[in-house]
Amino acid sequence: MYDIKNKVAIVTGSTRGIGKSIARKLGYEGALLVLNYRKRDDEANNALRELKSLGYEAIAVKADLSMEEDCRLLIDTTMDTFGKLDILVNNAGTGFYSPFKDINDKLIEKTLGTDFKSVLYCSLYASRAMERGVIINIASITGIIPYYGLSVYGSLKSAVINLTKSMALELAPSIRVNAIAPGLVNTNLGGSLLNVMGISWDTWINKYTLTKKATEPDEIAEAVIAEIKIDTMTGEVIKIDGGQALKSGDFKKESRI
Repeated sequence: MYDIKNKVAIVTGSTRGIGKSIARKLGYEGALLVLNYRKRDDEANNALRELKSLGYEAIAVKADLSMEEDCRLLIDTTMDTFGKLDILVNNAGTGFYSPFKDINDKLIEKTLGTDFKSVLYCSLYASRAMERGVIINIASITGIIPYYGLSVYGSLKSAVINLTKSMALELAPSIRVNAIAPGLVNTNLGGSLLNVMGISWDTWINKYTLTKKATEPDEIAEAVIAEIKIDTMTGEVIKIDGGQALKSGDFKKESRI
């Protein structure tokens, strides 16, 4: 089993939601943490205070990972601070709901930068810095099955899944690469998507899951830890969706489109 204690771990987009839960779990396992955020200094400071109050060693790096130079900055800052990099969790992402006919260049470029380029460039520079390590990509169930209104987002998450497998093939044996494909998670982003679609959490849970409960950020964090620890796991994608993938992905009726 891969020992996380004293390993240096970057978690992108890690001052709230799923990323914050992943960072907290890595800290519990003994990792030295590098948080990342794009613009909210107060949120980053709060996250740092929380982690340090738990006895975890952590820094925060402000970087817009839709830009290649900021991806390089994140990796370089980590190396300058800790002298090594062992774990990268590509969690930063965004999602915009839009029927296909209403897609525009702004939506495409924003989603492309945050959901795919960030994974590509952070992984590229991390792979050059790592001697041995693990990269985990947070994909989405929409990268496996189509969902109404999420064509751009889902297509790019499909690209992340393919990139995960390609990197696993090329970077072995020194670097393992795996992915998590969550369904809808109980975060602010998940709630805002349901609001746009005109679906309540209760409706979602009862109609679109088999477990009849919402997936929580800590559950995603547990899966990340498992993918890091299991030495023989690489190129794999774990779905955590409460059985969502076995239900319909078409929300056209509910969203009144």
